[in-house]
Amino acid sequence: MKQKVLLVVILMGSALIGCVSGQIIPNTAVDGMSCTFTYESASASSVSLAGDFNNWDPASLPMIKKAGGKTWILKMQLPQGIYQYRFIVNHDTPVTPPHAQDYASDGFGGRNAVVIVKGRLPGQEKRVTE
Repeated sequence: MKQKVLLVVILMGSALIGCVSGQIIPNTAVDGMSCTFTYESASASSVSLAGDFNNWDPASLPMIKKAGGKTWILKMQLPQGIYQYRFIVNHDTPVTPPHAQDYASDGFGGRNAVVIVKGRLPGQEKRVTE
């Protein structure tokens, strides 16, 4: 138990406030946490977001390409927690964000990006720790 608590403390200590990824831009809303995931690629024909928050489904969270650019974007709210994710490029190529908050083993010799979400969504009770 102490090792898990230490890991969470280390991950949280290394995190920026809010969401950060390769690139995730922090945008804290009063009623929760809004995360903006972005991916840069001029040659990608499709990009989606897969992570433990969507059961690693490569099709459930497609990203949108900004007009005239190479930036793919997806805004979403996530409850407070620690999540692993990757981008899925051209329907089948997993890409680990190069500028993520942190990384974790994917269990297959690679690594996933880690995002730590701070804040709370409507209906979540405020937790006080001593």
